[in-house]
Amino acid sequence: MHPEPLPEKPCGEVSPAPRAGPRPTQTRLPLPAGPASAGLLLMLLALPPAAPSCPMLCTCYSSPPTVSCQANNFSSVPLSLPPSTQRLFLQNNLIRTLRPGTFGPSLLTLWLFSNNLSTIYPGTFRHLQALEELDLGDNRHLRSLEPDTFQGLERLQSLHLYRCQLSSLPGNIFRGLVSLQYLYLQENSLLHLQEAITHPPNHSGRNSSLGYIASGWKGGKDIQILPSPHISLEGSCSSPGRCLPGLTSVPI
Repeated sequence: MHPEPLPEKPCGEVSPAPRAGPRPTQTRLPLPAGPASAGLLLMLLALPPAAPSCPMLCTCYSSPPTVSCQANNFSSVPLSLPPSTQRLFLQNNLIRTLRPGTFGPSLLTLWLFSNNLSTIYPGTFRHLQALEELDLGDNRHLRSLEPDTFQGLERLQSLHLYRCQLSSLPGNIFRGLVSLQYLYLQENSLLHLQEAITHPPNHSGRNSSLGYIASGWKGGKDIQILPSPHISLEGSCSSPGRCLPGLTSVPI
């Protein structure tokens, strides 16, 4: 026997859309309400912030807070340095330029020797009021510095500018470095140095720490310190210690 034919649909009748299966139900965890919810929120807010990550290719230490990024061929200072960093080692890289806002205010030691530094923009170190040691030595493309390069470094004790291509320095470049003890300028092309390290006035009200330093630097002659015509000095200036009370070493 043949199966009975299916009844034909009347003209214009549309087949009903297939019914979708039942949607999976989503289980929602009840949120604590009232005081419990507020307490949870307070606990989350009280959690300490995540520690800043160490820049890629660098090594970080917690005590004292130190970031070591030496000898990694960096062409610029790594971004996102932990703001609590006290010692930053960036020597033996390819860094060419330093700009304001690069370094955090907690720095005590900053090593940038043996790079390709050619430009240090004004204000780069201005907010590093805790900085005690700054090493910019062995940067053969560093030929000049702005007068306010070291402005604000009142706690700086050691400044390294050896083995650069400096032929002269602005007359007021060291003004305000009241804590400076060691200044390294050997192996430059300096013919004279207009020294302007400002120390607090003595009891007579006169600054006894300013003057000119002039010598045949490349020839290895002894330093001669001559009084500045704009500054009154006490006594003679026959040795660096007399005109520069805080300065104990000026290797040439």
